[in-house]
Amino acid sequence: MSQETDERADATREDTPDPRRWRILGVTLTVGFMVLLDVTIVNVAIPSMRTGLDTSAGTIQWVVSGYALALGLMLVSGGRLGDAHGRRRMMLIGLTGFVLSSAAAGLAPHVGVLVAARLVQGLAAGLLTPQSTGLTQSLFRGPERGIAFGLFGFTVSVSSAIGPVLGGLLIAAFGEESGWRWIFLVNVPIGAVLLVAIARLVPGRVDDDTPVDTRLDGRGALLLGAGVLALLYPVVSLETGQRWPLFLLLLVVPLGLAFVRHERRVVDDGRAPLLDLALLRTTPGTPAASSSAASTSRGSPGSSSC
Repeated sequence: MSQETDERADATREDTPDPRRWRILGVTLTVGFMVLLDVTIVNVAIPSMRTGLDTSAGTIQWVVSGYALALGLMLVSGGRLGDAHGRRRMMLIGLTGFVLSSAAAGLAPHVGVLVAARLVQGLAAGLLTPQSTGLTQSLFRGPERGIAFGLFGFTVSVSSAIGPVLGGLLIAAFGEESGWRWIFLVNVPIGAVLLVAIARLVPGRVDDDTPVDTRLDGRGALLLGAGVLALLYPVVSLETGQRWPLFLLLLVVPLGLAFVRHERRVVDDGRAPLLDLALLRTTPGTPAASSSAASTSRGSPGSSSC
């Protein structure tokens, strides 16, 4: 009887939502807003950066494109690291990297330092982004989850729209030659406040007693990263006037197939995959799951064609 009582108590605790969930959502949305804002806010600062650093338009374009490229490379691995080591820990690490790289970008003495800082900033953003969506998924249930993800989508839209406006205001306030620096430096005090909020509000691992495979699938990460790089780098290079990287597109399909085969082998070996491909067939709303459900419905004994 006591065992059944303990099991009911555990189930009740699991079903009880965190009373701080809306405040935690506010923190994660603010982090997401700052990360996504840095995708578009820099566009309007390109003339200011060219003037302040005395460099070419092609070189400055890497300040914009390098961030998006690094973010895309880190997204999936960042999500796996959050699953293995906890969302709060990864958010603290990612936001610390984002703040430090923002400071380095704002204080950059020449364009090489600026481009390198933006690449690190993009990697940190790629580590942060999946933690926000993962926390929303775990903290909310039922209709509340739909509201939370709706607010996330609204944040994405607003950050994309307001970026050029805010960037223009900062440049107008601080001058054409050095105004671009404040586009990055403004992240430092905001990020410092968010670090405190994350440390105080965001929960750590709730399943600390459950063994978790914390090993990262290194080969899978390399294969996926190479595939993403082969897909995104040619697009980025077109913006900078380079066309030779287009041949990398030929590698996308082979690398993708190699990644799929490797992940299936990892699952068969009982290890934690970088990306569980079975979720694409079982998660409602995905194309694979929809087609699987449709074929099952057509093949069921009670189905009929009209």
